[in-house]
Amino acid sequence: MLTKTLLLFLLSVIPVDVSTTDGESVQGDFQGIGSAELKIEVDGQTQTYAFDALSSLTPVEKPDATGPTMRVILAAGSEVAAQGLSLTDETLSIEPRRQNRLDVPVKQVRAIRFRAATAAVNPAWLAKLEDERRGDTIAIRREGDMLDFIEGVVTSISADTVGLELDGDEIQAPIAKLEGVIFGGTKVSSNPGDIQVVDSYGSRWSASEMLPSEADAPLHLKLSGGITHTIPLEHVESIRWTGGLSFLASVKPAAASHTEYVQSKLDRDMLNAWFAPKPADGQDLVLYGRSSVEYRIDEGFQTFAAGVRRDKSVRNATETTVRVFVDQKMVWEESINNNRPLGFELPVAEGRRLKIEVDPGSQGDLGNTIRILRPRLLR
Repeated sequence: MLTKTLLLFLLSVIPVDVSTTDGESVQGDFQGIGSAELKIEVDGQTQTYAFDALSSLTPVEKPDATGPTMRVILAAGSEVAAQGLSLTDETLSIEPRRQNRLDVPVKQVRAIRFRAATAAVNPAWLAKLEDERRGDTIAIRREGDMLDFIEGVVTSISADTVGLELDGDEIQAPIAKLEGVIFGGTKVSSNPGDIQVVDSYGSRWSASEMLPSEADAPLHLKLSGGITHTIPLEHVESIRWTGGLSFLASVKPAAASHTEYVQSKLDRDMLNAWFAPKPADGQDLVLYGRSSVEYRIDEGFQTFAAGVRRDKSVRNATETTVRVFVDQKMVWEESINNNRPLGFELPVAEGRRLKIEVDPGSQGDLGNTIRILRPRLLR
């Protein structure tokens, strides 16, 4: 009996590395979550760390697991790796691997992607995800990695099909032929949770709170949007208390510039006030003509994601090239010559500086107003 008790105790002890906001690193055994603090045991003594003093927690032994391909993107910032799901009435039931089922109101679901992301399909899928829409959209994968989009009303989702009401008729679209589903009218949160939990199956949970739990109990998360979910600590790859998302529109640029195609004698401050890159509609950036804007990349951010399109205020314009640089190295370049949006997700883990550049070339900057849709850094 004693041996069994000792074995259970040893299995429940999980060594973790903890980093604080002032740069301290501590290794100890996880002892649980309090009302607003983390508890770990160091050299036989229990130490507590307030959440607002914490930067990250990672298990000493990284979990080794393979996650499912399908991803469910919630409006409040979480991205769930799902091995199964179903939609009935107004509730989407999501089955994460080896975790409890999650029931989410469909109005809090932004999209479902059935297939793994690929470089060939990402620009069209990510651009559509960022674009405004009223109705729901299904994305059909065609030969040659092309996507066709059909708008309607999603009425159901089963293991094999998506029900779509189209002009009064309902069709059953085979999931095997779909890239994904994008829900219309979903309001994307501009304030994702301050806590991000990444699990070993590929989910990224954006949490507003971590509720109290004991050392041998699962972590209890209150997700942004008011939904709760539990995750065993042995499934956790990392926890960050400094937030998993940073919208560039709310960050002060490290540098910004604008150059007129036709030189002007107008006051430089006035020109900058008119044409310098600036935030728009809360989460977007607008760049005019020949301009650029730079941001610092804080430690821990892994990905830069955004959509790009010509601003809807523009009726006639010349071709414009948009480029993204990380530490002066160009990592993305596309020509914008119509109203079709583009999207991207770029790795920035090793970078310290990010620059977005708009270049109308030698054709002048007539009407070249480019909107960067929800540019954001993700951990």
